[in-house]
Amino acid sequence: MMNDILTTVFRRIRGRLYDRAVGMLQSGPEADDALQEAFVRLWQRRDTFAGESQAEGAAVATVRNICIDELRRRSAHPLAAEMPDMPLYDAHDDMQDVIGHVQRLIESELSLRDRSILIMRDRNGYDFDEIAEELGMTEPAVRMALSRARKTIRNIYRKQHGK
Repeated sequence: MMNDILTTVFRRIRGRLYDRAVGMLQSGPEADDALQEAFVRLWQRRDTFAGESQAEGAAVATVRNICIDELRRRSAHPLAAEMPDMPLYDAHDDMQDVIGHVQRLIESELSLRDRSILIMRDRNGYDFDEIAEELGMTEPAVRMALSRARKTIRNIYRKQHGK
């Protein structure tokens, strides 16, 4: 009976779970993956649900948590997450040339503060609170400056390379 509750609930609310996952992840395929992962996790605890409302609550929370985990994973690799449509190099380019070009853009186009934030976060792996403390800023201000710095470099690179 418990196995039927989980399957029944999951089938009934699958559309709502999918919409929520797409809303968070901005990707249908990733939302599908999140739902599959959620069902696997819930299936392992299927005997713990006392009723449909408990199974539904667990399903909603599990999908949300999986999406949050994915968003955190993306933020750990911000350049890959922010520029999925931008190839870092063409078949004709040498990877070292591209890296060198981006480094030169960072050095020439960003203010000292923005350059410091970008390097501290992306190269040295500092957390936002560490950067904020080091530079005497708030965490939201650090996040905003980092986002703008990345956007500036991305736009200049695209403009220069016709992408």
